[in-house]
Amino acid sequence: MSGNTSDSSSYFDGREPDELIRALVQKWPDTDGKITHGLHFIDLESIKVFIKAMPPDAPSCSTAVSCGNHVYVIGGMRENDANFRGYDGVNDVFQLDLKDLERGWRKTTSMLFPRVFPLVLAAEGKIYVFEYLGSESFGEVYDISGDFWEPLSPPPEAIDICVPVLDSSRSRILVHCHASDTLYAYHYDRKSWVCLEQKFCYWSDTATIVDDVLYTVIYNYSCSLEAYNLLDRKHLPVKWSSEFPVSPPQGGTLFRLGNGKLILGWVNHLHSFEYIRFNIWCNEQGGIHVAAEHQSANTAPYPKDISNIWFF
Repeated sequence: MSGNTSDSSSYFDGREPDELIRALVQKWPDTDGKITHGLHFIDLESIKVFIKAMPPDAPSCSTAVSCGNHVYVIGGMRENDANFRGYDGVNDVFQLDLKDLERGWRKTTSMLFPRVFPLVLAAEGKIYVFEYLGSESFGEVYDISGDFWEPLSPPPEAIDICVPVLDSSRSRILVHCHASDTLYAYHYDRKSWVCLEQKFCYWSDTATIVDDVLYTVIYNYSCSLEAYNLLDRKHLPVKWSSEFPVSPPQGGTLFRLGNGKLILGWVNHLHSFEYIRFNIWCNEQGGIHVAAEHQSANTAPYPKDISNIWFF
């Protein structure tokens, strides 16, 4: 990273910038064949990357989530030749206090069930974990202040879910079913499920909510942005002020920055994080108008020893 890499101990002593992208990274194996992981914090305002090491015993295929001043690394897997799958899922949970980095990582109460690549989000002091690869239960929730896990009530039908989306203004989590295209809402304040739409066809593995509108990215020959009004429960037409400046690869992540701005970010093969930042607003015809801020993608390089990266 040369001059663009900074030590996170001094960075987090100050104010966290408005445009901060967090990433869980996997490094290429060392000479001994060991795979290590780390955390990256990409400040898009200064195009700097702040790095914090992971706990040495953190497993691969885990998931990271931030909640307040803390980062949690949850689940994962470890190799086990005796298992027919070649691995065992783990239920480990590690916590890092970004305001007390000298304390380092600590292991907290384990999940009720092992989970590989769990789908995770945080809301109001709790962490919600959903199944992804072969877990024994649909989901569970961690009460941070009480330091305990409890099962999450499943939806009315068995579903294979996409990445869940937090709708904090309504105290709920939106979950989409791959198989039936059903859109569900889990109201975590009253622990109940509601079906919002039976056939919600537009969904990808990345989505976010801005001003009561759910946005998701669709890849169909080209990249397009889909909008869905959560109040009226209807899809909205999206009009770009110009052509989408680039053709991002599938697997990009949609980030909400606030102030009517979104970022679509992805990693390219040249060891850099690329992103398009754009403004969104409702037009007079009741649709969504989108304007990219630049005619090309912005880039933030990352170390060449990184083999994989997941954003959160």
